[in-house]
Amino acid sequence: MKSQTKRCRGNTVAEPGANLRRACLSILPSILPWIEAACCVMLAFLLFWKGILPAWRVLNTDFPNYYLVARLLREGYSLDRIYDWIWLQRIKDHWGLDQSLVGFAGLTPFSSLPIVPLSIYSALTAKRIWIVVNLLFLGTSAELLHRSTSLGRLRIWVLCLLAIIPLQTSFLYGQMHLIVLLLLVMAYFFHRRDNEIACGVCIALAGALKMYPLVFGVYFLWKKQWRAAFATTCATALIVAISYLWMGGSILHIYATQILPRSLQGEVLDPYNVHNASAAAFLHRLFLYEPALNPAPTIYSPSLYAIAYPLWQLAVFFPLFALLRPSPVGPDREKLEWAAFLFALLLASPVPSTYHFVVMILSIVLLVDVLLRRRDYRLAVTAISLYALMSAVDLWAIRQHLSPAIVTFLGFGRLWLGILLFALFLFTLAKKCAPSDIAKTDRRRILLLCAVSAVVWVSSVVGYHRHLAHFKQEMSRRVLPPASTYLAINPQPRSDGYLFIGMAPDGYRVLDRQGLQVDPQGKAQASPDELSFAVAEDHSVLLEVADATGSRIVTVPNEVPTTQSQDILHARVLIQDAESPAISADSQSIAFIRERKGKGTLWITRLEGTGTTPPTQVVGDAYDVRNVSFQRSGELLFTAKTAITHDRLRIFLTTPGKRPHLLSMPHGNIASFALSLDERLLAFTRLEHNRWQLGYVDLATRRETMLTSGDCNAYTPGWTGPRTIAYATDCDRGLGLTALASIHLDDADAPAK
Repeated sequence: MKSQTKRCRGNTVAEPGANLRRACLSILPSILPWIEAACCVMLAFLLFWKGILPAWRVLNTDFPNYYLVARLLREGYSLDRIYDWIWLQRIKDHWGLDQSLVGFAGLTPFSSLPIVPLSIYSALTAKRIWIVVNLLFLGTSAELLHRSTSLGRLRIWVLCLLAIIPLQTSFLYGQMHLIVLLLLVMAYFFHRRDNEIACGVCIALAGALKMYPLVFGVYFLWKKQWRAAFATTCATALIVAISYLWMGGSILHIYATQILPRSLQGEVLDPYNVHNASAAAFLHRLFLYEPALNPAPTIYSPSLYAIAYPLWQLAVFFPLFALLRPSPVGPDREKLEWAAFLFALLLASPVPSTYHFVVMILSIVLLVDVLLRRRDYRLAVTAISLYALMSAVDLWAIRQHLSPAIVTFLGFGRLWLGILLFALFLFTLAKKCAPSDIAKTDRRRILLLCAVSAVVWVSSVVGYHRHLAHFKQEMSRRVLPPASTYLAINPQPRSDGYLFIGMAPDGYRVLDRQGLQVDPQGKAQASPDELSFAVAEDHSVLLEVADATGSRIVTVPNEVPTTQSQDILHARVLIQDAESPAISADSQSIAFIRERKGKGTLWITRLEGTGTTPPTQVVGDAYDVRNVSFQRSGELLFTAKTAITHDRLRIFLTTPGKRPHLLSMPHGNIASFALSLDERLLAFTRLEHNRWQLGYVDLATRRETMLTSGDCNAYTPGWTGPRTIAYATDCDRGLGLTALASIHLDDADAPAK
């Protein structure tokens, strides 16, 4: 009787709470669509207000890069210099694009192809059309996801729009990631319908725009989906063949051998940038030293970096491949495996900017669909929460008064959230696998996975050790930056030290060693870029200034003080339509380059009073001239491509009016050179093993000595002393985003060839 009384009392006490829960559960289905609709409207308004509207008004950073290369391709330019920061900036200036800086670093040559049809319009009009097209891409992706999952359209749109910062930045910068999302969604859509040919074609097209989707070929092989793997391979080969015929083989070779390896190492732009939020950037900041970009690493140890970064990649992919099952598998299992593999590619990417995570929409929709079908609501809420935080983490500013270690840790918040979300993917994959299922897994596959992982890890460690082998030597040669510049290049001597070209936030400037401009511009209006220069015997400076009117050479007298308040009136225009000046020893002759469709022609003029004589062309149009210098005798040295050199850059020697002839030394592909003051030594940069290396040759004995051999590039040497060479180097920096270094020949320990 007592027990029955207690039971009754317990039921009586618990009954109101149970009724309340039942009432809430009964009401929730009726109000949930309204909540979802309200969220969708708010998120759509946020995207319009913060992304589409400002994108409609201005060009911003990335779209001009695609537009420039697309227009170059449409107008028949050679594309072999699109990865040259200064050359592309010059084209941008001549075409009058309203953008301070441009660069194509790390992007595939194919990624400009979608913009080619739009390049007939002005850049801003083309971007506005691209915004509308991207909205269509997003809407089509959402509709295909609706047809591939059991989620309703409204829920899919909520999940799409929860990618707050990725979508905003993708629209704002005019990126390619929404078309990549559409292609990957189409690939999954076709895969679900057993159309593996169409699936492989979509993967290949997405991989042409951004390289990481091509790794799905490995996924197909591991899953024994042979038709999809074969279709991906064949479609990729066909795209490369068509591009070879359209773009030329030179640019494809440059990308494959020079650009892609540095991209995979996370060294395309600033490799220490917290905003990348990648493991590569975190480990760079943790273990590697760079005077300007990372002066205080937590633990200075290149060896630890070489071990840790491949270990991180292995930690991502080893458990994932261990959980993947050969086809056929159930539809929910297939969804989870696609979602987890795509997310792993994003997480392991060495340079994942915020807009890369637009593609995460596909992963999260597939994951949430499976979790809701399993009625695993807690995991679904957790996944959506982590996804939303990853997509909005950049909204919160980090207080800089905190310690550097805390700032670094908080700055990589997207990375930590990504690791948690990836762990949830792995947990969901493993959750429905009974121990008996795991035991039945083909042991040969596990052994193969272990063997491949070991080989990949060891080869990666060896590769990174090689990449960082000359780290300390390169850092010992580094010249402390005189100013806050993204890029420093082309050092040339002057009486008070040296001058160089620096990339600043507002454009390119010729600076002295204190970081002061040689020709300071007024701040009332935008200043033209200063893209090349030459120093005369009286230490006056010839500048190439570039804007929408073209490039022109102006002279800046030596007596003009380098203060920040001077006006451009101190500069006198000498030559119109001219770039890359060189001045003779008697300061009476000026050689320069004129470009036609990206091809350089060599010209010369003489100073006469306050002006110059009419310029005359020195060599024929068969020579694609890149740079030029005078000897004291008045002869001209220049680098050029021509048919007799099989389109390789070589050094030629000529006198105006005579036929040029090849300089017998040095051989190979020569990018730039500089004669020593006594004209006995010639410094040069030569392409060796797909990297530009610094060397010099004794012109009397023809003996060559290579001074650098690292897995990075040296550019634009200049003699700052009788036996001292200053040069630009991108070692342990972004590709082509150079710092200055200096080497004394007596201290060089490289063996002579």
